[in-house]
Amino acid sequence: MAKHDKDLEKKITDILSRGYEAHYMLKRVLQDDKLYVNNKDILDVIFIRRDSYSSSDSETSPAKLLIATNYGIMVLEEGFKEISDNYLGYKLKKIYYHQIDSFELDICLLEGEFRVFTGSRENITVSFDTSSYYDQFEKFLAIIDDQIVIRYC
Repeated sequence: MAKHDKDLEKKITDILSRGYEAHYMLKRVLQDDKLYVNNKDILDVIFIRRDSYSSSDSETSPAKLLIATNYGIMVLEEGFKEISDNYLGYKLKKIYYHQIDSFELDICLLEGEFRVFTGSRENITVSFDTSSYYDQFEKFLAIIDDQIVIRYC
């Protein structure tokens, strides 16, 4: 197994072992090879933990899962509308590499934003804490760039 595969396997195992901190659908996408993506097509993942989970906190940032696949990028974001004890609402956005015009990593002190542009407009924006996620985003962007170059140039 290649080093990259071992790193990816470790990331996925870490996400799956997070209990309630990682919402059910985020884990299900990584476990179930029939839901939105084939697991064999996953190239990299980034799990961004929620800031807090209090219904009285209007500034709460939901957990997000970014997945780079052989075909494109998926972003799953948990929702805060509880459906049952195990299920929360969630949003899914999927962008294929051939649709991407450009992507941007914007870093300012301890805050960063990852943006993807399609059709000359911003399609995805993911804010993150650079002290926790900067290295992961650098690797994630390198994989995306490689896939765009390999497949569409």
